[in-house]
Amino acid sequence: MSNFGRDQLMAVAAVRYCLGLLLHVSNCADWLIAIWPELTDNARNIIKRDVEEAFARDDEDRADSSYYKALGHDCDRAQWERVRELWS
Repeated sequence: MSNFGRDQLMAVAAVRYCLGLLLHVSNCADWLIAIWPELTDNARNIIKRDVEEAFARDDEDRADSSYYKALGHDCDRAQWERVRELWS
């Protein structure tokens, strides 16, 4: 594989899978926080972008009182807030 590497790709894929899934969000957040120092800048930037885009969609969903919310329930959003603290 490229210099991005299989592990980096799998970290990005795991985050994308868990965003809005409503299952395993706390497990994904715990895992991501633990491995964050091991990720390349490229992987971190992709994850940051994906999470920030999900927050923007979630904010719109909540403003519109939508039944579907990009980050899921309040408890799921709180887990992503923990992840967001990695770069805030």
